[in-house]
Amino acid sequence: MSVLLLDVDLGERVGAWFTGRDPDRPRPPVGVAGNLSHRRPHQPAVLADTRAEVGRRIGFAPATWVTMHQVHGAEVAVVDGDTPAGAELRGVDALVTAQPGRPLAVAVADCVPVLLAGAGAVAAVHAGRRGVQDGVVAAALDTLAGLGAGPETVRAAVGPAIGGCCYEVPEPMHAEVVANEPAADATTTWGTPALDLPAAVDAQLRAAGVPTVRRTDGCTRCDPQQRWFSHRSDPGTGRQFGLVVCAGATS
Repeated sequence: MSVLLLDVDLGERVGAWFTGRDPDRPRPPVGVAGNLSHRRPHQPAVLADTRAEVGRRIGFAPATWVTMHQVHGAEVAVVDGDTPAGAELRGVDALVTAQPGRPLAVAVADCVPVLLAGAGAVAAVHAGRRGVQDGVVAAALDTLAGLGAGPETVRAAVGPAIGGCCYEVPEPMHAEVVANEPAADATTTWGTPALDLPAAVDAQLRAAGVPTVRRTDGCTRCDPQQRWFSHRSDPGTGRQFGLVVCAGATS
């Protein structure tokens, strides 16, 4: 197996997973084992095989996954009957669906992947610094609520992301973000201003009334097991995915 795959418990009739890289496999210069994004340097055949492996293991073929061309914003798209299987939706940073058998995917390599599951609906969210500031998590929760899944019904999973230990930012940026999101306040292990985006996302979810928030431990940049892709440690790296689906159909 070339992909680390973590099962996430978001309740009955919901499938949810975070992928990563297999730390026991070497890192080739192009097409790093475990990469799921076609927007990184990759070998097309290797990427297809890697996605197919994940598809077999989760029970949903890659041709069914709906992905995003993420832009670090707060726009949300609803995946419905008019959305083609396997579509890549442009200009959005969150996907929401109430349709069973429609896997939603978010790609990350330091930003925070967030998977949400409520009463009959699910969401995949890309929460980078700007998304955290602009309220992408709240926007996704509002869209879920519009489909009948109020925040009190939602379970959330905050996936692997860069931690406050390593996400160094300039002091003015630190002050700007922390003024609005105090939970983001952090200092790197070498003593400089930093942001803890997973903590900020956790705080936003709880403030919105989400009762269950699960966290995946480990910083993508300094994880001792090297389980994750990290743009900060390697700008040419691959991307791991967060995937979520309302069960009820497989492909």
